[in-house]
Parts: sequence; C-alpha cells; structure tokens
Amino acid sequence: MSAADRLSPQQDRTWSLLVGVMMWLPAELDTYLERSADLSHAEYGVLRCLSLREDREIHMSRLAATASVTPSHLSRIVGRLEKRRLLARSADPTDARKTLARLTQAGALLLAEVEPGYVAEVRARVFELLEDRQLEQLEDLAEAILTPLRSECVNLLPPRTR
Repeated sequence: MSAADRLSPQQDRTWSLLVGVMMWLPAELDTYLERSADLSHAEYGVLRCLSLREDREIHMSRLAATASVTPSHLSRIVGRLEKRRLLARSADPTDARKTLARLTQAGALLLAEVEPGYVAEVRARVFELLEDRQLEQLEDLAEAILTPLRSECVNLLPPRTR
C-alpha cells in the first residue's frame, strides 16, 4: 500500500474524530429521547420536521430529505409513529400518487414535552463547548460536506442568519 492509498496522520485523526462525533453524539441524544419519550433520534427528527410546518403536514418524499433519513427508513419510522398515533398518513387530495404525513395532536403534545430537554442536551453537548467563531466554522464545514451528498437537505434549511 502506497502513501497515496492512506490518509495522512492529520486526515486519519480528523476522520476518526468526525466518525466519533457521528457515532456517539446521536447515541447520547438517543439515550435521552428514549428515556424521556420512548423515541429514537430519527423519530424525534420526523416529528420535529412536521411541527415546523404551519399545517403540520408534508409529503413523505420531502419529509425524508428534511429529516435526513432514507425513504425506506422513513417508512419504518412513520409506521412506528403511526402505531403510537403521533402522526397520520393520508393520500394527497391533489395528487393520489403522493402520501402526506401529518403530525397529530398527541404527537404535538409529546414533542412540546420533550423538546426543551432535547434542546438543553444539544446545547450542552455541542453549542456550549464551542466559541462563536467555531460555531460558524462548524456550520460552514457541515454544509460543505453535506451539500454534495444531499443538496436537497441543505436547500430545505432556513437561510443563514449571520
């Protein structure tokens, strides 16, 4: 194996740190959400995406991109949330080929109950550890990495506020 086939020591360390963050931060947030609301991080993300819409409703394909999950994973998530009556699915009245997901009142109540603690966890585990300059860099880096992977996810985000 030549040097061109390996990561440099800095790249290897940086990659290991990034993989650690991608693995352990969601696991910590999963633990909090499971303990407080019997939700996975992905399930919470789906409910949160629905709650941000004025009508609390969105097409499943757009929900997958907004919640950063694959369509097949979204189907399983929505099935679990539907069984708990936290969301409901229906055919789009304007296009029967599309399915809408809608946040139910029970889903909105559960989200309102769990969200303050989730926000506190994210602040403590990410934002309070970084200075303003580092937060801007983190936003820039995350966008630079995510854009070529899933530009539709980036395009659905609100604009920068700097």
